Amino acid sequence: MGGGFCKMVIDALFPRFCLSCKREGQIFCLDCASNWIARPEPVACPFCGIRGSARTCLRCRKENYLDGLVSYLPYGNPIVRGVIGYWKYDGDRSVERTLKQWIEQSRGRLRPVFEEFVVTHVPIHSSRKRLRGFDQAEVLSNWVGEIFDAPIEMLLVRSRKTKPQAKTHHDKRRVGSLDGIFEIHPQVIELPARVLLCDDVFTSGATMDAAAKCLKDAGVEEVWGFVMAKGSHEA
Repeated sequence: MGGGFCKMVIDALFPRFCLSCKREGQIFCLDCASNWIARPEPVACPFCGIRGSARTCLRCRKENYLDGLVSYLPYGNPIVRGVIGYWKYDGDRSVERTLKQWIEQSRGRLRPVFEEFVVTHVPIHSSRKRLRGFDQAEVLSNWVGEIFDAPIEMLLVRSRKTKPQAKTHHDKRRVGSLDGIFEIHPQVIELPARVLLCDDVFTSGATMDAAAKCLKDAGVEEVWGFVMAKGSHEA
């Protein structure tokens, strides 16, 4: 009762407008959601952007640990960026229905290249999770495991808090700069051979590659990423 009243007050003071048609009511209205067609970019190396394969190219493989990346849409898409922003930075969980629907509608294109993998996520720091109330990467990993019928495990913990990479200037984003911020979860007894790492956004790749390095240093053979949105390799 009280929570519903508070929501009514917040909605009245801060009305939502559809990111597509601008009508008041929802962040992404049902009409727009049902008619919107996602236009993904061509598959490419997640680090240098060379096209042809979602696998990390031979040149980038010498310096990076992530073996490849599956992404829904470019982060530059204003609707995708807006919905993720409301979810990640404003803690608005009403957009989760839309986000999950996007993955379900594109499951054929987004199906990871490996059938035998364990799904996990790139965890945020525990202090940030307490503040936000949820970990968006963990939510995404649960959807991915459910949609693709894959096992889900908690494999990593974030031992050091860092500034979000999406809010870090591109000149200061460097793959390798975040190595050492992750550890294997203390309750993990045996690591799988193949892991699919889930996160909301991939920009420079520094965070996800640091997570992949932690897993591979511990014995995982192959690590791929899965994200809602990917920034350009220049970003």
